[in-house]
Amino acid sequence: MPHTFPQCEEVHCSESAISFSGTCWEHTSQESYRNELAGNLARLKKDPAPINLKKVECEDIDFSHLDLSGSSFSQIRASRCLFVGTKLKEANLIGAHFRNCDFVGAEMMKANFTRAHFTNCTLSHSDLQDSYLSEVSFRECDLMGAILFDCVLWSADLDGANHLKRSSFLDARPVSRFTQCRLSEKDPYMACESYRSLKHRFHRNGLYEDASWAAYKELTMERKHLFLIKSPRYFPSLLMDILSGYTEKPHRVIASSLGIVLIFGVFYYLLNALRSVVDPGMPISLWDNIYFSFISFTTVGFGDLVPKVTWWVRGLVCLEAFSGPFMAGLYIFTLTRRYAAG
Repeated sequence: MPHTFPQCEEVHCSESAISFSGTCWEHTSQESYRNELAGNLARLKKDPAPINLKKVECEDIDFSHLDLSGSSFSQIRASRCLFVGTKLKEANLIGAHFRNCDFVGAEMMKANFTRAHFTNCTLSHSDLQDSYLSEVSFRECDLMGAILFDCVLWSADLDGANHLKRSSFLDARPVSRFTQCRLSEKDPYMACESYRSLKHRFHRNGLYEDASWAAYKELTMERKHLFLIKSPRYFPSLLMDILSGYTEKPHRVIASSLGIVLIFGVFYYLLNALRSVVDPGMPISLWDNIYFSFISFTTVGFGDLVPKVTWWVRGLVCLEAFSGPFMAGLYIFTLTRRYAAG
């Protein structure tokens, strides 16, 4: 629950009063407030409490190592301020503007940064896990070591987000059983757009492995969105994921090809679909059927085993023979797409 602050004492003003004052920023003596702000913040080291600095304009203020969880910095304009190790969990920073500020090691989990602007700021090793970074703008900002796992990154301007990598979205919690990298995926449509932006960002910076991860996550979110809207395009999308991981996972093409060979081999065996040309009376084992399936898939066709003369058996063989070159072409395309990007 967001913290509520008392209303401005000025008559007919609907704004909330900023901390250390009975009025909002517009009705406060701004110069004297700036001069006294540092001293007022010092008292919070002994008695931590959420504060309201909505629309405050300040510079050269040290917020370092304060527990300001649940505070409101909405529409603040801060320059050259220090937030080193500051706790800003669940803080409201909607529309905030930060210039030349230092957020090294700040704990900003579940904070709301909607339409916030960071210019020449350092956010290295800060924790932004589960934060809301919708329409945020980074201009020449250092995000080295920052944790962005499970954050919302929709419509964000990432051109100036330096040192942004796939590992920035790694779940760094020690209690996690399986490490994974991801954005917030509660809304598949928004997540799809966010992964697409990351894909382009990584590709422009030569991070092709990271771009491949973002591309796969983008199409996975697109498939989830298709499922939610009950679109028939969901099934072709699911098939491409199974066969090739949306052309981002070459090993899936190999696994899928082996699966096709085994499935057709079992079908031939259960349907008693083959006969031997060399010895027509020879029993055909399961391994013989898998062998025939493999040479049909690769379109080699040695001729020692042939399908029985029935239309449905021939249809199965034709289907498998078609799938072989298709999967080979898909594998070549997947390798080219994944490793020839650079």
